[in-house]
Amino acid sequence: MSFVGRRLNLVLVVALLVLAAGTVGATALYQSGVSAVETQNEQLRAQNEQLREDLQTARDRIQSLQSQVSELQERVETLRSQLSTARDERDAAEADLRSLCDQWRETNRTAPQECENVGTE
Repeated sequence: MSFVGRRLNLVLVVALLVLAAGTVGATALYQSGVSAVETQNEQLRAQNEQLREDLQTARDRIQSLQSQVSELQERVETLRSQLSTARDERDAAEADLRSLCDQWRETNRTAPQECENVGTE
C-alpha cells in the first residue's frame, strides 16, 4: 500500500508542479502581452499628440493664408477701382484732346503733330 501511496503522492506532486508551471507561464505570457499593449499605447499616444500638433500647425497656416488671400482680394479691388478711375480720366482726356483738335482743324485747316493720331467723331 505504501507503494500506491508514494505513487499517488508523486502523481499529485507532478500534477501540482505542472499546474504551477502552467499558471506561472500563463501569468508571464499575460504580463508580456500587457507590457506590449502598454508600450504600443504609449507609442500611439505620442503619435496622436504629434498629429494634433501637426494639425494645429496646419490650421494656423490655413488661417494665415486665408488672411493673406483676404488682404490680396482687398488690394485687387482697390487696384480695379483705381484702374477704372484712370480709364475714365484717360477717356475724358482723349475726348478733350479730340475736341481741341477738331476745333483747331476748323480754325486752322491743319492740325499740329499732336493731333495726327486723334480721330474725329
